[in-house]
Amino acid sequence: MRTRKAGRLRQRPWGRTAGTDPDGADGTADGFAALVHAELTEELPDEDLGEDLADFLERFEPGSGPGADVEADEESLEAVREAQERIARGY
Repeated sequence: MRTRKAGRLRQRPWGRTAGTDPDGADGTADGFAALVHAELTEELPDEDLGEDLADFLERFEPGSGPGADVEADEESLEAVREAQERIARGY
């Protein structure tokens, strides 16, 4: 009975367990950046983000593909900018 209660107390309502580090998989800024990058990759599966988001923003050409949607391109750029700012803030 005692171990079961202790296990339940360590669970947090947002799905993380007591031993999980919010900075990322390895507890470093690089781990957090990798986590944000992975989330962005899931959000924008059709984009080739590369490793450097600043480089992606520099080489991105809106409306370059056939049937390109300018509004969707702007949303993609905004998502990348937000991820970049999140990495810079560290949270």
